[in-house]
Amino acid sequence: MQINVMIPYILVFTAVLPALFAARLARQQERSMLVSSVFSFALGFTLLGGWIYLGIMNFKQPVKVVN
Repeated sequence: MQINVMIPYILVFTAVLPALFAARLARQQERSMLVSSVFSFALGFTLLGGWIYLGIMNFKQPVKVVN
């Protein structure tokens, strides 16, 4: 199998999936869904950056709203 056929599947696994999970987690933690998903998507092109960012986001405390 040629590598050109595999590139879209690799990008979906390394960039799109972490961005979707980051948006979901950001909604749960009351963070900006747009910023976290775009940042995770951009880091996803490094092959592991999106997943690492998602892991770091899991360990951070949710944002506390101050009135």
